[in-house]
Amino acid sequence: MKQNSWISYLINGSIALNSMLLFLAIFGSSMLLPAWLQVLGRMHPLVLHFPIVMICVAVLLEWSENTELLPWKDRWLAATAFVAAFSALAGLFLSKEGGYEPGVLSWHQWTGTGVSLGAFAWWTFRDKLRGNQGISRVFSVAFLVLVAVAGHYGASLTHGDNYLLAPILPQKETEATTPESALVFAHVVRPILKEKCMNCHNPGKQKGDLNMETEASLLKGGKNGPLWDLKAPDLGLLLRRIHLPVEEKEHMPPKGKSPLTPDEISILQWWIKSGASFSTRVSDLPAGDTLRILAEERLKPAAPLSYPFKAADEQTVQSLNSDYRAVYPLSLNSPALGVSFYGISAFKSEDLKALQVVQDQVVELNLNQMPVKDEDLSTVGLFKHLRKLNLASTGITGAGLTNLIGLKDLQELVLSGTAVKASHLTFLAELPALKQVFVWNTGVGVQDLEQLRKSNPGIRFNEGFTGTDVVAKLNAPIIESAEQVFSSFTKVKLKNFIQGAELRYTLDGTQPDSVHALVYTGDSFTIDRSCALKARAFLPGWISSETSSRDFYKSGIIPDSIVLSYPPNPQYKAQGGKSLADLKIGDTDFRTNKWLGYKETPFEAIFQFRQPKSLHALSFSTLVDIGSYIMPAAELQVWGCMDGRSWKLLKKLIPEQPQKLGMPGYKQGYTLSFPAQEVKYLKLVAKPVSKLPAWHPGKGDLGWVFIDEIFVE
Repeated sequence: MKQNSWISYLINGSIALNSMLLFLAIFGSSMLLPAWLQVLGRMHPLVLHFPIVMICVAVLLEWSENTELLPWKDRWLAATAFVAAFSALAGLFLSKEGGYEPGVLSWHQWTGTGVSLGAFAWWTFRDKLRGNQGISRVFSVAFLVLVAVAGHYGASLTHGDNYLLAPILPQKETEATTPESALVFAHVVRPILKEKCMNCHNPGKQKGDLNMETEASLLKGGKNGPLWDLKAPDLGLLLRRIHLPVEEKEHMPPKGKSPLTPDEISILQWWIKSGASFSTRVSDLPAGDTLRILAEERLKPAAPLSYPFKAADEQTVQSLNSDYRAVYPLSLNSPALGVSFYGISAFKSEDLKALQVVQDQVVELNLNQMPVKDEDLSTVGLFKHLRKLNLASTGITGAGLTNLIGLKDLQELVLSGTAVKASHLTFLAELPALKQVFVWNTGVGVQDLEQLRKSNPGIRFNEGFTGTDVVAKLNAPIIESAEQVFSSFTKVKLKNFIQGAELRYTLDGTQPDSVHALVYTGDSFTIDRSCALKARAFLPGWISSETSSRDFYKSGIIPDSIVLSYPPNPQYKAQGGKSLADLKIGDTDFRTNKWLGYKETPFEAIFQFRQPKSLHALSFSTLVDIGSYIMPAAELQVWGCMDGRSWKLLKKLIPEQPQKLGMPGYKQGYTLSFPAQEVKYLKLVAKPVSKLPAWHPGKGDLGWVFIDEIFVE
């Protein structure tokens, strides 16, 4: 039978590809690929499905006895042989990038090569096979088995051992796990790694020479070193990669893969920060410990609990959410709501009262570190179905706790870090469902606890860690203020829950010490200018605290219009130009929609004033997160003019660049002062670092510059 010319091209191409495939499979063990062949290799996952489908269709065609299909059979077999050879060769190129388990890779490589050679042999001996129907059908079935075996080993490389056969193989029964018996690593951390990381880091596929299957391999790390470093401010490589912007090539998981949720990131972070133990039980962690709270939440039964109330209106719930208050269902399709407050300076009693529209549905309420007063507890007492209440480190004295007597479903009450005394807790006997009360760092003494336990045998009173011979480290002071951005002045308070601790602070950005820094007297003090407040706690016999810091800005002159010369990166565009003068300061999480991020182009904004203004200073509010490639600007410039064309450079600043990986993300303000100048237009420029330094993991890459507010004086 005469072949069409295009069939000849396909067969000749198959011969060439199979010859190269066989030669490289035998002799190409140390082959180094040029970049363009690496691109060809990475096409393997895209094209490998075509030969599988085409082989299945070819089998169906060969089993058909319809003689009119004979020309189509030949054409289909020729195309199948070519596509199979191309896919197998691309797979061989991909394997040279490394990171795969040698044994499984070898089986996949040779079964894949067998599929390619088998498809070509099928074409070559097609007429002889068709002459004996029995042999033809046995061959086609055997060929399908070979394809399945090759696919099995390929799936094992990508998804782990026995991925293809796992649904039909006997499965280990998983014992029901409770927080009392669960291990932090085995039952909380490892499931996260398995779901989000082990597709690329398993015994069969070790990207970056990293296998996350076992404890030993996790400790070993990969080609870039250990996964965590407890001495490093950012806790090492794993969290550094996780916190990179999504579009960075080293962000983990890679773009396109299922990302880690904020809770999953927090669990990994706190597990590493607590020592990365493989044997600690959840119940061994201190009560109120962040990792314990996250772990217990994750170990909750999947099935929603039953509640004696209907779900709140969805739009009502959405309307209650803000930057400082989160209202959320506790589980899918559950009517029960949880509420958490954020931002000490933003909290108001009215924000708590606003929740009365869903008071029947609120089951968990987290007011940790909020400036809650005794009188606010009358509002809390209205949430009659409340089961968990966190009042840790709030401003309550205990006098208003009797407002909680009506909470008959309350199971957990956190009072740690408050001024509560044992005399305030007699009402606990009125709460029939109460199981746990956290009273560490309160006015409840050891003898008080003994009496409380006798009076309330069904309640577990947790006083936290009580080792008296251990030199402990003070908690960093809490900075409370009504406003971070103010028009004339703002009042600031400092707080620390260790009695007798001396708080010292500075207003010029320098680190406070125990000798020269200002002493906090306990009363609020006034800030009436832009400054960087830093505070630390000191106490004899204790290790001094870390530094708390907050930038304060005087709002100054607001421009009448703002135009961005270049658009920000689509991932970090905030509210465009108006974000620069909305008097709202972003936090240290660059993923929140409050920052303008620039990388490929400089940041450049034009401020216009309807009337000329006499200006003498300008402040940039920026973010620095070295591990996430967000650096100080390479250069800051302020230009001014009256007509929008005749620009004059008013001030230029070259910010100091970090010399090594330092602390996690922090906010950094820069003030550029210049002789008073009357202008109608300002041009503000911030240039990203063009090349990250040699000590940085992304050396040679572009840096990011992040800006959220500019203040004009």
